[in-house]
Amino acid sequence: MSSLNEHLQNIHDLNLSYLLLCQKLISTDKSAAGFRLGLPEETINNLKALTLPQLIKLAATNQLICRLRVEDAAIINLTKDSRVEALQQIHTGILLSTDLINTLNKQQSRDLRGKK
Repeated sequence: MSSLNEHLQNIHDLNLSYLLLCQKLISTDKSAAGFRLGLPEETINNLKALTLPQLIKLAATNQLICRLRVEDAAIINLTKDSRVEALQQIHTGILLSTDLINTLNKQQSRDLRGKK
């Protein structure tokens, strides 16, 4: 198998795993899934409605469909040793939550401007 084909297969596998995880989280607790995945309610509803053949088709794209949310240097710096290891997970959750809220607020503002 060529290196390119192997990379594309890995992307497909990751996409399908991600989509299946999304559906599992959504079926367990829709609100928590939206929060953990960093996705708006409309996207959550769309993902929930997809059938397995649709998930497989969506996963077969040559691009990753999930987005890495760890873009902030402050979050990456949390991986460094700390005196208070137990608080790192809480701090990371707060930073990711803040980022999610800011992203959703920007999206809502754009949507409102588009309706005018």
